[in-house]
Amino acid sequence: MVKTQIPLAKEIGRVPSMTIPLDAQQEKRFQRLMEEVVMLDLHEHPMVLPADIDDLVEYLRGDVYKWGYEAVKHGGWTAISTANILRGHVNTDDGSFIEFNDLVDEIGMMLSDLSNHGDMAVKVSNAGEIIAAKEQGKVGFLPTVEHLAIGSDLHRVDMLHAMGIRLAGITYNKRNYIGDGLYERTDSGLSDFGVEVVRRMNDLGMAIDLSHAGLRTALDAIELSKAPVVYSHNCSYTLRPIRRSRKDEELVACAKKGGLIGITAVPNLLSDDPKQDIYCVLDHYDYMVKLVGIDHVGIGTDTLIGDHVGFHRKMLLGLGLLPNDLPAPYLNGLESPADGKNIIRGLIARGYPDEQITKIAGRNALEYLRRVMS
Repeated sequence: MVKTQIPLAKEIGRVPSMTIPLDAQQEKRFQRLMEEVVMLDLHEHPMVLPADIDDLVEYLRGDVYKWGYEAVKHGGWTAISTANILRGHVNTDDGSFIEFNDLVDEIGMMLSDLSNHGDMAVKVSNAGEIIAAKEQGKVGFLPTVEHLAIGSDLHRVDMLHAMGIRLAGITYNKRNYIGDGLYERTDSGLSDFGVEVVRRMNDLGMAIDLSHAGLRTALDAIELSKAPVVYSHNCSYTLRPIRRSRKDEELVACAKKGGLIGITAVPNLLSDDPKQDIYCVLDHYDYMVKLVGIDHVGIGTDTLIGDHVGFHRKMLLGLGLLPNDLPAPYLNGLESPADGKNIIRGLIARGYPDEQITKIAGRNALEYLRRVMS
């Protein structure tokens, strides 16, 4: 059992986080839109982490986790994708090599806890169930995985689908049996096994997430998949030329086949400013809308509940995935799922009309899920 004395991070107000200012007329628009829109985050980590990130591994070794229903509700989300992966860090310091059993354990514990919080949240598996959750005043949890930790066993795709997984990354940062991650030294594209995985995900109606795939691997998947694919939590290489961002070529290819791109909000990913804030995230919305069109842009914050930068320092710095200098302690204005409404405020402040805000907030994601799961 996890030690109950491990203090956990505050779900709301862990650190001071700005609210984008609006004038009186804009504030009325915001209030009305929040009642009307479906807000869907394609990539969140709703597990509540320890207040002291040094306690993380001990916490993950336990079998009782807290899930951030309050933070998600406070953020205005209709539904979130759950991006399960964290328990895998118990047996490896590299998320690319988590064990399947650890992933399944985390999903199972989340679903068990979710069943005990039916007054607040509900498992959802498709667009219709997301709409129903909003009508019931509940938050929808759409089970997803950061990446398919299936080794070379194709039947594990079916196992994850049976557990409710409807969206999955095919790789993480390094190479697996499916293909190459975006931090791999080479990028050889999809393997023959990877082609089988893509076909099986198509047959099951499982969305293929390319957020961490290498460029060649991603382009192969876009070409071979019979269903549209998704970059659930990414940003523009043109605006931010780092290894973690995505190039125009692949983003346009994704959109041309009916795919979707979610904009991320990971601290220090979009900016080197020690005082970075949500405006650097909004810059990527602006760019992506111009690049691929309003119908192919959505939200994929990749936020978590706890010290995100502390997590990076503890779990990722030694892997060569991040610069040694992480200048900002957090991204002001979009620090956690609890700040989700700020995206709508930001789009209003940037001059987006209601129709476009509604699409970015969640309508595009709903339509994408319908296309993949039809």
